[in-house]
Amino acid sequence: MKCCLIFSLLAMSLLFQNSASAVTIRDVTFSTKNVGKVIFRHGDHINKKRMYQNCRACHDTIFDLKKKKHYSMADMKNGKSCGVCHNGKQAFGVDKCVTCHPVKEIVFKVKETGPTRFSHAIHIAVAECAKCHPALYAANQQNRRVGMAAMEKGKSCGACHNSKEAFSVKECSKCHPVRELVFEEKSTGNAVFSHKFHTGLYSCGDCHIARYKTTRSKAKVSMQDMEKGKSCGSCHDGKTAFSVKDKCEACHKM
Repeated sequence: MKCCLIFSLLAMSLLFQNSASAVTIRDVTFSTKNVGKVIFRHGDHINKKRMYQNCRACHDTIFDLKKKKHYSMADMKNGKSCGVCHNGKQAFGVDKCVTCHPVKEIVFKVKETGPTRFSHAIHIAVAECAKCHPALYAANQQNRRVGMAAMEKGKSCGACHNSKEAFSVKECSKCHPVRELVFEEKSTGNAVFSHKFHTGLYSCGDCHIARYKTTRSKAKVSMQDMEKGKSCGSCHDGKTAFSVKDKCEACHKM
């Protein structure tokens, strides 16, 4: 009987040691106000060399399950909570935000200029997440839309894209896609409009949206209208640029 009891105790001890993950092996999701949801994966941690199958490496020395206290990033940087190990020495530092906080590429639907893409991958390669979050943008939330005029005054993207820290928001084609345009015209040959050529001389605001909407219009403007200052004729008047009367072959490829 005594042997059976000892065997049973040993078996239970081994079972507990080998199945510690069965007791606590579940992912924990923390919901934060400013940086979205953070998932803590027990499975990734309990299989690490330093804490292999040893729950006591963290409980209750670092994390008290009864108190369930929440720690700020400032606390972690000072060695509390996750920062005990994630200090850049034992494990990656807590300043490596995207390791725990998921990010994604963002596409803004802009009626006037078409889809505008924001790449987290490009930005986090050159700046820390705290540069933007939460000072400029609340993470994982719908932020208030900001117009180009406000950006030029330093709001939103304009806080960095001011031609000093990064290219100016006035360099529209850096973010807003443009393409070469071909206007089909049977009688005079197709007319080619080069965005690349024109944006090398003028800013996008010189034409958009005062003269042209950024979405392609099906309405056509005749040469007579252009000669009266409409469409291309507003600049191609013989003063600002060559006249639409003089150099037909410059645009129409016969």
